[in-house]
Amino acid sequence: MNPGNQPPSTLNLPRVLFAAGALSALASELDALGIHRPLLVTDQGLVAAGLATKAIAACGKAAPAVFDCVTENPLFIDVDSGAAWYAQQGCDGVLALGGGSVIDTAKMIALLATNPGSVANYAGVRNAVHGPSAPLIVIPTTAGTGSEASPSAGIHPDAVTASVGMNSRHLVPKLAILDPDLTRSLPARLTAATGVDALSHCIEGFLSKKDIPLGKSIALDGIARVARYLRRAVTNRDDVQARGEMMLAAFAGGAAIGMGLGPAHAIAIVCSDQGFHHGLLSGIGLVATLDATSAHVPELAAEVALALGLGRTESLGQAVARLMRELGLPATLAELNYVPRDLQTLADAAHQSHFNLFAPFHPTASDYAVMFASSLRKNS
Repeated sequence: MNPGNQPPSTLNLPRVLFAAGALSALASELDALGIHRPLLVTDQGLVAAGLATKAIAACGKAAPAVFDCVTENPLFIDVDSGAAWYAQQGCDGVLALGGGSVIDTAKMIALLATNPGSVANYAGVRNAVHGPSAPLIVIPTTAGTGSEASPSAGIHPDAVTASVGMNSRHLVPKLAILDPDLTRSLPARLTAATGVDALSHCIEGFLSKKDIPLGKSIALDGIARVARYLRRAVTNRDDVQARGEMMLAAFAGGAAIGMGLGPAHAIAIVCSDQGFHHGLLSGIGLVATLDATSAHVPELAAEVALALGLGRTESLGQAVARLMRELGLPATLAELNYVPRDLQTLADAAHQSHFNLFAPFHPTASDYAVMFASSLRKNS
């Protein structure tokens, strides 16, 4: 059934391998995809932690070239440099090892491997014409962004500019290897911040006006997993069960992104110009906007509350704030020490954000100004 002849809803997901130790299957998966010379995209932190060495060993006969220059908040230059290295090294596929920054960078490198131009021709360009990407395998080392499951990528033009994005079926990886052993070296604060990021994707996707096959169920499942397991994962890095459950929650969040996000992410992206972690900003965005959004979809909000273990009418914004502070994270822009530019400029940019497209509540610029003011107020 397709009321009003709307475009069919689409669930775009990769093949998934999930288990502690799943990295050991990498060589056979590369062979199955016909990849003999992958470009391993990673960052210096994972090289220092020894995880890049493990990934290279797991490639077996495939001899990867290595691009380990991805920055914490990835830049256009990261993508273009990686794409040039891919071509120079004669690669035939891309292998991403890292968090969302690495995976988003790898997605765009894979796109440029088979499409002309630079990243500036695609990221932030509406309806950019492009074809299939080079085959991409992703191995997340965090449980948060869900980039391994999403058709999206976000890249910063430079270090002082908010990220711009691209959404395409061709950005969905061929394979995601979810190995919770690879997240055990993640510091507690990053485990917490990435977990809140996963929660933000699941909540806003669930509340979205858009749906995809099984999407609402997947998102609600992800919310419940965060509620049960995030605290355990933060408290004990060796709790492999909790880390595995958080990887599934993050994957659910990535799938939920396909339904669109909302005002929390509009705020997060507008405030991404000062180098703060995206997960922190997404959680702060939830605290600032979630109660206003919930008022427009009270029945869905009640389901979110139940998944979080709350009463049906409890404030979701306050619940997220309590969770973040319990995990040692800032819950407002003031607590984050975000230095605002002109408040009206921030509000206008958030109001104009594409993240409002499928939100059940599109705040006016005045609404956003109130939300920003409240989050920037000390002791709010």
